[in-house]
Amino acid sequence: MKLNKKQGLIIKHSFFNSFFLFFLFLPLIIFSQNKVDLTKFNGKIVKDIFVVGNKLTKTKVILREMQIQEGQVFNDSLLQRSKERLENLWLFNRVEMLPFSNSDSVSIIVSVTERWYFFPYPIFYIVDRDWDKIAYGFGFVHLNFRGWNEKLQTSFHFGSRPGVKFLYENPWVGDHLHFYTRLYFRTYRMENYKYGFPEYHTLAAVHFGKYWDRDISTILMLSRDQVKLDKENVQYMESGKRQDVNYGIRLINTFDYRDLYAYPSKGWLLRLGISKMGLFLPGIDYTQYLFDFRKYFSIKKLIVASRLYTLQSYGNAPVYDQVFLGFEERIRGHFNETYNGKYALIAGFALRYPIISLRYFSYESKILPEFMTKDLKFGLNAGVFLESGQVWNHHKNFSLRNQITGYGFGLHFLLPYVEVLRFDYAFNEHGRGEFIVEALMPF
Repeated sequence: MKLNKKQGLIIKHSFFNSFFLFFLFLPLIIFSQNKVDLTKFNGKIVKDIFVVGNKLTKTKVILREMQIQEGQVFNDSLLQRSKERLENLWLFNRVEMLPFSNSDSVSIIVSVTERWYFFPYPIFYIVDRDWDKIAYGFGFVHLNFRGWNEKLQTSFHFGSRPGVKFLYENPWVGDHLHFYTRLYFRTYRMENYKYGFPEYHTLAAVHFGKYWDRDISTILMLSRDQVKLDKENVQYMESGKRQDVNYGIRLINTFDYRDLYAYPSKGWLLRLGISKMGLFLPGIDYTQYLFDFRKYFSIKKLIVASRLYTLQSYGNAPVYDQVFLGFEERIRGHFNETYNGKYALIAGFALRYPIISLRYFSYESKILPEFMTKDLKFGLNAGVFLESGQVWNHHKNFSLRNQITGYGFGLHFLLPYVEVLRFDYAFNEHGRGEFIVEALMPF
């Protein structure tokens, strides 16, 4: 809600009257919020939207994400969608929206509990989802720079993939234009996925994007990847030199109608991409096409999830940028196996059911700040899954008989900051089992 000087006294009086009434009945509202029939507010005009709890986050950041605005007709589905959009920012431990009505209008209290935004942090992660590739180090990150949901990160990595990384991201530039920008720089060493020899990368990328509405976006990515090899590995380079400078341009369109990004229960995601790589590099010229579709729906409490993914590369791709299964993309049941080629296909299906429904806990601490102890979420879901896929070099070699398939079950812990910690046990076609621990969901 925007105020000018003439409106100030009137709005201020209305504001404090509304808040007095709200806090007077707050315990009753919080106790009964899960039982309130929000449809009874439908059809009324939204008079005011008040935001509370945001100490660092700009109120404008919260209001611009909401699909229900002042002056509009109240709709309970838009209120729920607005809540989900704020949760998808990953800026808050908890988001609550509490409507209260007076005659023919309705006011909305948006209550947020902010997360810990700025901190030095230790680095420990699994490279390419492989526990034999442990990376560690330290970094500094601000997940809500200037209170505008901007990301600023510098980190120093050792272990499996040593190097330095810098990232700046602004997801919303311009009020109604809603552009997106991202700057990325990284130096690192990695083992070649196919032959295992060391590669030395210096990667710089600039992203420019446009959100056509809150759920549809187009992003243009310009990249420069300088790749060096040791002298004894020059024969693997298409150029015959120790160093390639691989310029590329990528265009990605995303349609994202999922309710929650970390653990969706309904909606769908479609990502379409095309990449033209090897610009200005003799002997290297290839194009990659990406298709990634995910669908979610619920039958009462049961969540049904599915995915269809393909990445296809046409042209003369270098040895350091081929298509693989067994690194970022894997088949559970064949988790530690690697396959490479020009084309990859993955299909997945999963069922998920809550054992302990999502809830929030708070505790007092004399050492830790409030945003690390207040409204911390916890939930536990069980799931079963089936995944199948393959990689091939020539379309004539594609056959369903070449599919590798895995299936299994798991427990999914819904936690603050981590979002999802997952313990899976998977089997391959021959019944060989493997235990998998990962953060977040594969789809």
